[in-house]
Amino acid sequence: MIPLMLDLSAKRVLLFGAGAVGVRKARHFSGCKMTIVSRDISPEIFSLPQVSIKQMDISEIEDEDLQKLIERHDFVIAALSDAGQNERITKLATTSGRWCNSATGDGSTFLIPSTIAGDEYTIAVSTSGLAPAVPRFIREDLEERYQGLDNMIHLMHGLREQLKATTESQEARAEVLRAILRDERIWQACRENTDCADLVLEYL
Repeated sequence: MIPLMLDLSAKRVLLFGAGAVGVRKARHFSGCKMTIVSRDISPEIFSLPQVSIKQMDISEIEDEDLQKLIERHDFVIAALSDAGQNERITKLATTSGRWCNSATGDGSTFLIPSTIAGDEYTIAVSTSGLAPAVPRFIREDLEERYQGLDNMIHLMHGLREQLKATTESQEARAEVLRAILRDERIWQACRENTDCADLVLEYL
């Protein structure tokens, strides 16, 4: 698997299943045009934007009709509790040349990582399904360790532009930015959303 960050806002996502797993996967694609197909619908699904809901039992849909539905979408996610139906969906998706992910078993052509995100960043962690507890552990550790990261990113962006105007050497600019990133006092100010201009001046 090769990690990528893709803009899927113009793509259509087809999700089968609206239980706890389906809701989690649906949230990952929040903002995409999404069709959710499930016999039982969790109330949380209704809070997601750009979602079309088809309440039906997958086992009652003929392969031909199911494939037609799949072919109207770009990404297919099988998040049913029935592993056999998930396998059926991924096989039809693969036959149709669609990217697919299965919550149970093999057949996935893409994985959905554990993510943390702010306004200006996204961090994704995956163990390719070998140890699902590990990405969650790392995610929770990063959430605690890097509180205030959005503020630090904004600070770095402003300083980078400022240094371009005052410091000719790219290496010298990079060293200043690295030093600021290593300063725990500045990190604390970012966590507390307080002004750290005086601390930054020490490096300029």
